[in-house]
Amino acid sequence: MKAARTVFVPIVAALILTVIGCDENARLAEMAERHLDRQAEQNRQMAELHRQVADGSRELVAADAKAREELAALQREVQTERAETGRQRDELEKERRSLAAERRQDPIIAAAITSVGLVLACLLPLLLGWHLLRAPADDADRLIAEVLIENLVSEHPLLTRASASPHVITYDPAIANTEHADPTNAGPEAK
Repeated sequence: MKAARTVFVPIVAALILTVIGCDENARLAEMAERHLDRQAEQNRQMAELHRQVADGSRELVAADAKAREELAALQREVQTERAETGRQRDELEKERRSLAAERRQDPIIAAAITSVGLVLACLLPLLLGWHLLRAPADDADRLIAEVLIENLVSEHPLLTRASASPHVITYDPAIANTEHADPTNAGPEAK
């Protein structure tokens, strides 16, 4: 609309000048023509400027759309990384809980193994003694067992006393037939 007015004003001015006078008309016509040429050049420049602005606007819109697409892609990537980080955190927490449970159970298991080992160590001599008492023994084994038991319970044991000459116990069938053998009467070699 502004361009139409700018073109319209010089045309009207030229018509008015032609009506006013010829001499002056020629000079005014020339002036109007120069003015029209200048106006046409300005119109061309304005059109070029509008075309450049339109091109710039299109490029700006395209760049904005591309930037938005890149931003959306980056947001998706960040969300994917967050999901992966969350999954790894959950796995780490699960592993931490598992280790904590093992740490609580390990001392309990160790104490149970120690207790079972102690009970077995205590039962082993009892089982050995029970086995020896239940096993059928001949007279020689019975005689040696009685001598050892009497030696262990006596106030002055002969076998465990430290002396310069050790005592030797020999088997004498005549003594074995007696009900109770005297450990001091073990035979001639003992004296």
